[in-house]
Amino acid sequence: MAKVARTVIVPSIVLTKKKYEVLKELEEMYKQMVMELVEHGFRHGIKSFTGLKKHMYRILRDRYPQLPSHYVHTACQDAATRIKSFLELKKRGRVYTEKPAVREVSIWLDDHLWKPLGYTAIRVATHKGWIVIELQPHKLYWKYINTGWRLRTQPKLKLDHRERRIYVYFVFEKDVEEYKPRGWIAVDVNENNVTVLVDGKAYKLVTMLRKTIERYHEHRKRFQEKLCIQLNGKKYPLYTLWRRKMSRLRERDRKTDWRRKVAVAIVKTAESLGYGIIVEKLPKRVAEKMINGVRNSELRRRIYQAAFRGTVKAIRDVAEKHGVPVVEVDPRYTSQTCPLCGFRPMTRRAGRVMVCPLCGFSHDRDVIACMNLLMRLVDEGAVPLPLRPMSPRPEVAVLPMRAWAEANPLEATLKETKLTGMTL
Repeated sequence: MAKVARTVIVPSIVLTKKKYEVLKELEEMYKQMVMELVEHGFRHGIKSFTGLKKHMYRILRDRYPQLPSHYVHTACQDAATRIKSFLELKKRGRVYTEKPAVREVSIWLDDHLWKPLGYTAIRVATHKGWIVIELQPHKLYWKYINTGWRLRTQPKLKLDHRERRIYVYFVFEKDVEEYKPRGWIAVDVNENNVTVLVDGKAYKLVTMLRKTIERYHEHRKRFQEKLCIQLNGKKYPLYTLWRRKMSRLRERDRKTDWRRKVAVAIVKTAESLGYGIIVEKLPKRVAEKMINGVRNSELRRRIYQAAFRGTVKAIRDVAEKHGVPVVEVDPRYTSQTCPLCGFRPMTRRAGRVMVCPLCGFSHDRDVIACMNLLMRLVDEGAVPLPLRPMSPRPEVAVLPMRAWAEANPLEATLKETKLTGMTL
């Protein structure tokens, strides 16, 4: 039995001027506490919640007597998390400042600082007493409420000064038990498609990511040329206005959306069959390793923006919610090794079709990668049950986005969709 947690962000209605001013003052005091705690903890080498509380609790209580005392507790938790995160990033050489900086804050609450009022409002303790915040619940929030998820007692508040709203970060948790898989499906993530091998049938889920990346790159170039000023013969871009224009295009939201839909389609297929999922074990900063030796600047940029680890992570997240087992396998040379005789490297015949010079086997390189992932799972001894016999030449179905994006299992999608070019 595993405990799964998910965060759901719920906005409030537009706050009245009085409530907004109270919450703004609360945010400023909370931010000052966190900044002082981070400064003190980092300077004295204290990175635990208990250590910060021991040294700073009385000082902060005397400085902010009007605040409920539990805000000092949550501020210590917040500061300890920031210090630990900064030190961890520093070990990996990913920091650009000498000490952690506190730029924005979310107000951490515990069960003494807030109370739910049904499902559509909450009460929050402030330095001016308790105030009621009315929420605007959305579809995802009601889904978690109505499907057996438990609400944790420590949400966070984020004040939006531009819209004069509060965003409440609710955390839901649920106990999920993984089932024992009857078989396995293999998943190979690529730039333009995600290939799934199920019982000797291969499904290529077309994602159109390459065209999306190229289109947004052209938008960025056009905005950079248009939104700039000229001083002393040099052009300087107006970054603030440029970022605002780009945010309206929703590039990140679109990429996240299709990754999520791919993950749901794959997990629903595995769950309907009682199978587990085999994914590639991609290291951190995999894009930097993939571009070694790549001189084409456009290809390097596309590899960076493809976010292969993001797709694998989305599959793992959705599978965790449904109790579907996921196993990671080393993907090195899986698309270059013959799955029948083991010869490497295979030679490219045309497009993405690979041919083995030794035994003559030929197939799409993405399907070959999935076949090798299945066999490596057997070689590594990670399979608790025997695999089903794999076809020596899997049938291939190419599914456009409009076919698989309905979040149905792939077998049902194949029956409902008229496809052409089923085999290579």
